[in-house]
Amino acid sequence: MIDIRKVFLSLRRLLPFLGIALFTVSIYVLVRELSRYTISDIAAKVGEVPASRLVIAVFLTFLTYLNLSFYDLISSRRAGVKLKFTSTALVSFVGYTFSKNIGFTFLSGTSVRFRLYGKWGVAGGKILLIIILNYLTFWLGFFALSGILFTLWPPVLQSAVRVPFGSLKVIGIASAGIYVLYMVVVSFRKRPFRIRGKSFTLPGRSFTLVQTGISILDWLLSAGVFFMLLPPEIGYFEVLGVFLLSQFAGLSSQVPGGLGVFEALTVVILSPSLKPDILVAALIIYRIIFYLVPFIIAVVSFAVNELLYRGSEKA
Repeated sequence: MIDIRKVFLSLRRLLPFLGIALFTVSIYVLVRELSRYTISDIAAKVGEVPASRLVIAVFLTFLTYLNLSFYDLISSRRAGVKLKFTSTALVSFVGYTFSKNIGFTFLSGTSVRFRLYGKWGVAGGKILLIIILNYLTFWLGFFALSGILFTLWPPVLQSAVRVPFGSLKVIGIASAGIYVLYMVVVSFRKRPFRIRGKSFTLPGRSFTLVQTGISILDWLLSAGVFFMLLPPEIGYFEVLGVFLLSQFAGLSSQVPGGLGVFEALTVVILSPSLKPDILVAALIIYRIIFYLVPFIIAVVSFAVNELLYRGSEKA
């Protein structure tokens, strides 16, 4: 008999090596694609992004992180934790920003949540439940949106999104199937699940639909930031399709922020439609606006919060 637990443990040990391999291949692809361009060529393309589109990209980034605060808000309410919205928003902003930039979510975003929620008196079991619900929210939106996008509009996307394994409709059907299966389970399974002597109940259908709506909006806004940094000749749905595929690859790699993996796949997929130097220029600005600036703000916010807390403890 095959011990499933041992198989999963073996696969988990291989994940870091998979991330290193993906990162190495991604860097090779980027170097190959950009070998015919100079740094000055790319810098020139960065300067060509219209100021109006840049302002809109910054505004959409603000809306994205504002929307992320609802992840922790609904999860904490579901877990029976009643904190002020400003408190859950701070946890969400710092936690997700750390996760996006540092990677290794267990060591970054999860640790931040245990630290912040813990000092506000939230029990460890409830913090863990909030984290699990946040994960569910994130992936529910991904599978729902991918299912809709790649199933209903593959002809529109296929002209820009070239994948080596055939039609995008396969990805759409698989994503939609996962989402529908989960919805069936939460709609009809009333008894709690039991794993290793512990029981848990999945959220109901209404809560799942709220999770899905928040997550879909998150993906739409995040892709919108990148879309505004690209030339107007490419459509939003094409960019959204590429964004979903590239982000999934970057997140799966466990490389911090999907650095290199996200960029390489985006360049490879969109290079038939746009020149690589234009894409890299947009990706550089995207990294600064969407990752670096919020990360700096999050570090300062976390540090100030720690100082205030230590000051109150001494007092």
